[in-house]
Amino acid sequence: METNEKYILQSVANTLDILDLLAEQQNLSVPEISEKSGLGKSSVFRILATLESKNYVQKSESARYSLDIRLSYLGQAAMEQNNLIKYGHPYLETLTERSGETSHLAVPYRAVYVRFIDKVVSSATIHMDSHPGFFRHSHYVACGKVLLAYGSEITRDNYVRNVPFSSMTRHSIPSAKELLVELETIKKRGYAIDNEESEYGLICVAAPVLSHNGQAIAAISISGPSSRMLENMEKNIAIVTETGKAITEKLGSLASPD
Repeated sequence: METNEKYILQSVANTLDILDLLAEQQNLSVPEISEKSGLGKSSVFRILATLESKNYVQKSESARYSLDIRLSYLGQAAMEQNNLIKYGHPYLETLTERSGETSHLAVPYRAVYVRFIDKVVSSATIHMDSHPGFFRHSHYVACGKVLLAYGSEITRDNYVRNVPFSSMTRHSIPSAKELLVELETIKKRGYAIDNEESEYGLICVAAPVLSHNGQAIAAISISGPSSRMLENMEKNIAIVTETGKAITEKLGSLASPD
């Protein structure tokens, strides 16, 4: 959705940028937040003082800031109002139970990222190091590749023009050309695999959650250690794609006037 810049309040945008920053990294000082956000120290200090007065952030004795409990309340309210999480979470629980692996629900974010919005952790000792709110460039992870494959052509074109193809591991997709080839394969077979492309020793399998027009509104995945995922790959692919279709049907039934 396009935003008309003339309606943007810069002070609000700056405040939200600081909250996003604290969601990614807790216990930051005013100078650190200023450096990471590009905002002046005095502006950062005033924003933090306002947020602290409303219980959105808290300040430690060493003058370092982190998110406060008020945001937990808002987060819970948002989750309850979000059909994707509300109705998708039980499917993630079943997916983790059936696979023995950690499951995720993810959505597109700022055109070039995938953002994880829900997670059910397996009892296994090795699992993907992520949390709700965590985001990454889409081509590094299975969920992101699924969203690109089942997204619009405009989205894909914008992605390959604007995203750097640096390597997180030696398995990372190295170029726009190779990404586009893989996206075609993903679309044909109905699922994506992250084969140690973002983290050594970790493999993920993802499938789309589709809208009525066949475009992905979300992706679901399971992730686990490479040896175990490879050993159970056929089963993993089957249950992930089955779960994606089940969530698609569930959301479609909620939208139906019947």
